Amino acid sequence: MQWRGSGFVVLSWWYLVAGLAAAGVLVISFLDVRWGGRIVAAAFFIGALIRLVARPSRKAGGLNVRSRSLDIAILIALGVGVLIASATVNLKADVPARTAVTRTAN
Repeated sequence: MQWRGSGFVVLSWWYLVAGLAAAGVLVISFLDVRWGGRIVAAAFFIGALIRLVARPSRKAGGLNVRSRSLDIAILIALGVGVLIASATVNLKADVPARTAVTRTAN
């Protein structure tokens, strides 16, 4: 799909990565934090892969921001960070309820 004079051609692959990341955020919001984090991390990894293999660079569309190596490094770092954060989140906090009143005998 190439519509001359539209933003679709300019950003092209960026729409795929942004759409996957948005889907991951929706999954985090309404379903499961860990699966949503995996989807967002996958979006970043797919963006890094597209940026790696897109030749010439202008084929990468909106993913082409800085130098190729820096774009790839940033996308991989974001993917790893989101993956680690979503995998290590504590879903069951072991903090006692603040509304419970406990009294100890002295």
